[in-house]
Amino acid sequence: MEKILDIQKTILDDFEKESFYERNVFKKITYDNHITGLVGPRGIGKTTFLLRQAQILGAKQGKAVYVSADNLFFLENRLFDLVDRLYKETDVHLLCIDEIQKYDNWQQELKNIADTFRHLRILFTGSSMIELTSGKYDLSRRVTLHHLYGLSFREFLEFYHDTRLPTFSLQDILKNHLSIAQELSIFKPLKLMKEYWQIGYYPFFKTLSTEHEKFQAIANATQKTIYEDISTLHSLKTSTLMVIEKLYKYILNSLSGEISVYKLANALDKDFTSISEYFHYLEQAGLVRFLYSAQSGKAHLKNPIKIYPENSNLIYSSYLSLVEDAMKGKVRETFVLNHLQNAGKQVFYSEVGDFKVDDVTIEVGGKNKSAAQIKGVKNAYVFADDIIVGSGNKIPLYLLGLLY
Repeated sequence: MEKILDIQKTILDDFEKESFYERNVFKKITYDNHITGLVGPRGIGKTTFLLRQAQILGAKQGKAVYVSADNLFFLENRLFDLVDRLYKETDVHLLCIDEIQKYDNWQQELKNIADTFRHLRILFTGSSMIELTSGKYDLSRRVTLHHLYGLSFREFLEFYHDTRLPTFSLQDILKNHLSIAQELSIFKPLKLMKEYWQIGYYPFFKTLSTEHEKFQAIANATQKTIYEDISTLHSLKTSTLMVIEKLYKYILNSLSGEISVYKLANALDKDFTSISEYFHYLEQAGLVRFLYSAQSGKAHLKNPIKIYPENSNLIYSSYLSLVEDAMKGKVRETFVLNHLQNAGKQVFYSEVGDFKVDDVTIEVGGKNKSAAQIKGVKNAYVFADDIIVGSGNKIPLYLLGLLY
């Protein structure tokens, strides 16, 4: 255990040299159970939050301990035994465990810890793929999970450009977009939006200087997600992981159209069920997003109408060969779906327009996009790129970046 404390000191000493960005989502994380988990895709700041909690809750005063689940300590020691020692021999009241999915028996041991050590709080981070109800150890009553996403356009402005802006609900934007746009103090919002689309979603970009380094960091995170996270959690062979990577790249390179899982299955010489399952792995891992029909029934739960990249940075980092107009359309729709879903909205496929959310139909396009496609549709709006101020039911696209 002494080795763990030594490593913790080194990590926290380096961490304290960096500034910490207090995101609004961090303030909403509660500790309803004495075991709390923070899950999400790689690179969005889970470890940063964990280290911050260890820091402010007394790591250097012997009140909290940070450890990564892939620490060599766990080759010869169980997590349960570490908790037992901390509980009996120290004043530690918080154990922070990073990337818990890398610990082989995490579900059973967390259950045993929850049932045994009721006065020691545990905070862990993990892949967005982990499930509390999978296997024979149901942790749903013992653990509270919080989902974390990447930076919004608003957070990007605050984190990278020191521009502080309030959040607005979707209804605020729909009803008051004219006054909101006129009163916002954003210097060159359209230029900043383009920057955000390319290199603004991930907090770790701040430590990298060139565009190439940033895109390479995304590529590395993607590779680890497929060949480590998906592989580990589903015990898949390399040949299967290569098929999953092909599917992911297909989504990046395809236009924003409907996906035919049947055609893809035939093209890859795989059965329909397997390809559908692989797409769900990618969605669970935080690499793609699904858009379903609003119709009820079990069929749409298995087969999304459209599949998008999780965020627009993934599109640019892959150096796509798409023509500019095709890429712009895909980036815009990806941005809209990303922000609406990250803000907690249920978004559905719309046969008229691009998206349906609540009772609102949304059409997405450039500055010359007309309302012809949604003419006669009640509560329908055009979110248009390349305009700073809108009018009527035509709203600047960048305002959706202020949802969270």
